[in-house]
Amino acid sequence: MRFDTEPAEYRLDDARRLLSIRWRDGHESQYPFDDLRKACPCAACRTAKKPQGGLTVLTGPVIRPGETRITRIEPVGRYALTFLWSDGHSTGIYSFDLLRQLCPCAICRSEMVR
Repeated sequence: MRFDTEPAEYRLDDARRLLSIRWRDGHESQYPFDDLRKACPCAACRTAKKPQGGLTVLTGPVIRPGETRITRIEPVGRYALTFLWSDGHSTGIYSFDLLRQLCPCAICRSEMVR
């Protein structure tokens, strides 16, 4: 199955600590902030050694799971989003392809395994 990787809209839900993306095919993905922070695709985060079960924070204060949040979201051209995190990190560029692959819902997870 081919997923649509063009978003119709995206929004932050700070109270629930989620990024929601409604894709053009009608599917809605909800990403917990901690999962997105852990999946940061920037070179520094991809090469950093990660502690067992924790978040690696390369800038700002050391934070524990549940403490980091997205303070700003910005489009990168027509292909990605970038976030300013509460820990000061801002260099990750999350392509729409990557975000769709990271969708944590059961439907997407089962399709990605195939």
